[in-house]
Amino acid sequence: MTDQPARTAAFNALTKNGLNRYEANGLLNNHAYEAVTPVMRIVTDYVIESNDIGGIDCNDLADRLRTAGYHLPGDEPYELPDDDE
Repeated sequence: MTDQPARTAAFNALTKNGLNRYEANGLLNNHAYEAVTPVMRIVTDYVIESNDIGGIDCNDLADRLRTAGYHLPGDEPYELPDDDE
């Protein structure tokens, strides 16, 4: 496997429960794809909007990711503002 301790642990748990390595890798890959898809959708929408419309910068992308619940490396714990603010 690779130097990815969480993936290695999950792989070992799946194989320990009777899945062969191909089935275990397939499940892990599907899970990773499903986890990344919403982030890629946000990034793709941002890139299209920045190219077509303009007037936005990288801070807008970071705000969109944070609003969707994806904290960025180096972020302090982030709380969304109340709707009243």
